[in-house]
Amino acid sequence: MVDPTVASRADGAQAREKLLHAALRLFAEKGFERTSTREIAQAAGANVSAIGYYFGDKAGLYRIAFLEPLGDLCPRGQEFEIDGIALPVLMQRFFAEFLEPLKRGEEVRLVMRLHFREMVEPTGVWADEIENEIKPQHAALIRVLSREFDLQRSDSDLQRLAFAIVGMAVHFFVGQEIVNEIAPELLAGPEAIDALAERLAGFSLAMIEAERARRGARAAERQPDVDE
Repeated sequence: MVDPTVASRADGAQAREKLLHAALRLFAEKGFERTSTREIAQAAGANVSAIGYYFGDKAGLYRIAFLEPLGDLCPRGQEFEIDGIALPVLMQRFFAEFLEPLKRGEEVRLVMRLHFREMVEPTGVWADEIENEIKPQHAALIRVLSREFDLQRSDSDLQRLAFAIVGMAVHFFVGQEIVNEIAPELLAGPEAIDALAERLAGFSLAMIEAERARRGARAAERQPDVDE
């Protein structure tokens, strides 16, 4: 016999998921202001009161739809900055976790559409995401790179390197439609995305080594000439 408590929890989780998916689709298509809670509930086959029960209000539902499908887009500082892990392993982990949401397919495409809409019709959620998620994650990467180059503080070139590394992965989110049109096999399933993470990790190591060589050459040029 099925435990009614377990069944109730499963039904609740399913109802929440339906509301969330309906909201994500409608918010991405119409924006926050032009989407009503009645529309969302109707699309999900639920009562309007369910939105208040699971998400508090329309703004709470919007925030969850904006953030939850992506999870942690890249590793938290404490997860990424683990002492004793070799840089190649660290970068592999970084990209594997960063690209993991791409395995959700259509859901992530809707999230990116919602992000683009948020940029032109801001509600404040994107600003909060930058402050509370993206900045700390970027700072964690900067600290890793600073240790790699034995720097006490970052400089502009280190910032350029960090943004270039992250930018490789970000392109596969914001440019999904372009990638799917030109080279759809790159995002054709979990194995393809795992392979992409592995390649980007390798590319990032090459970028780091190129920056190391550039810094070394620059330092050598600054050495004073010594008479033989």
